[in-house]
Amino acid sequence: MDEEIQKRKRVVEQYKSILGGTKGLRYNTIQPDVKSNYAYFPIIIDEKEFGATRNDVFEALAEEGIGARKYFYPLTNTFDCFQGKYDPAKTPIALHISKRVLTLPLYADLEEKEVDRICRCVIAVSGRN
Repeated sequence: MDEEIQKRKRVVEQYKSILGGTKGLRYNTIQPDVKSNYAYFPIIIDEKEFGATRNDVFEALAEEGIGARKYFYPLTNTFDCFQGKYDPAKTPIALHISKRVLTLPLYADLEEKEVDRICRCVIAVSGRN
């Protein structure tokens, strides 16, 4: 298990190395007292700074055969079954993030060249608009 986590950590570090300076992209930082299992690599896209939306990036990745996921979307309290029970306006930060978060592919055997390709695709989207 530790070996698999280390492989995932390598992928995360590569993502951070390549995407780290990209304006309008943020990702979680690991807190000092937390031992990460590197299960996911979500990015938050600020469309004003980045120049494209989360959906633009999602679609561009899909066009290249890259499966990203829109996490926390749609926000649970917006489901039909919760209509009238929970007001999404009372969770504005969660609603804001749910429209901007995208989880990039992450698995232990993801090759460096594939991470490079994913990152190039993400960065290229900002230049389209």
